[in-house]
Amino acid sequence: MPITEEQREQRKTRLGSSDIAALLGVDHFSTAYDVYLEKTGKLEPEKKDVKKYLEAGNIFEGGVLDEAERLLGRLDRGIDNQGLTVMADLPVPVGSIIDARVLEPSNGDASVGDPVEAKTAGLFGPLVEEWGEDGTDEVPDRIIIQDHVHMLCTGAKVCHTPTFLGGRGFVMFRVKRDEEVIETIKKAAIEFWNEHVLADVEPKGVLPNIELIARIRREPESIVDVPDELVQTWLDTTAERLAAEKADKAAKKELLAALGIAEAGKCSLGLATYLSQSRSGIDSKKLKEEKPEIASKYATLSTFRVLRFKKVKVEK
Repeated sequence: MPITEEQREQRKTRLGSSDIAALLGVDHFSTAYDVYLEKTGKLEPEKKDVKKYLEAGNIFEGGVLDEAERLLGRLDRGIDNQGLTVMADLPVPVGSIIDARVLEPSNGDASVGDPVEAKTAGLFGPLVEEWGEDGTDEVPDRIIIQDHVHMLCTGAKVCHTPTFLGGRGFVMFRVKRDEEVIETIKKAAIEFWNEHVLADVEPKGVLPNIELIARIRREPESIVDVPDELVQTWLDTTAERLAAEKADKAAKKELLAALGIAEAGKCSLGLATYLSQSRSGIDSKKLKEEKPEIASKYATLSTFRVLRFKKVKVEK
């Protein structure tokens, strides 16, 4: 479910269920380095624009919880359906925002206080993770960890994971508490918080995601030493990419020339087409000339960084 701005700020001061999954290396959306950057305050504020798949997921999860309530019994979804924040009894701050807890079970599968974690997957494309059969605990590893953090924080023995899967529909998973997993989570959380967050030491062997790298707070006009091989590798891969783009353009020109006046060309591999397509847009230059006040009102300024290389000058 969507979280409030207050909950978002609170997340920066503790390790949550998604953070723990990243620390253990089972979350393909995030890494331990991402968590380090966020918890140590090294990131610029996140832009407010919401990705469409996240927005759709938030909308669908409300319906997923409705279906879960039909199967499990009455749920407590927190104030204004914003979920419930629960902290673990640990020497470091570990907490989770669970979508709901069971209030009045309607069958033997649920108990009072069980956490409920609603999920959606495959809304905009094929499923990228393995999901098992209805009624099992066969969910992706990152969700196994998230569910166990919920159970660690609530003391529950089961975490219900109602899920809407693209192409399959509604599926209910039940993840049972495994004490070995709980102990692994505790150890990872305590070590990471003490050795990386409090000590402000970046984790080794992992890199942050490119989206978070762009948000790292940087000191103006600061310069650090970097290994020659890192720069050379980047220069080499950039040259390879540019060469590939050049070769692609050349091959494209040859193929289009071979089509002549035709819209398509066939071969044993299949059919290559060159068809017209349309898209609407706004002539910004004309708008600025004819309606400058409107153009000014809706103009936006984008700030971003570009990686470039300036070769050292060798004096002769």
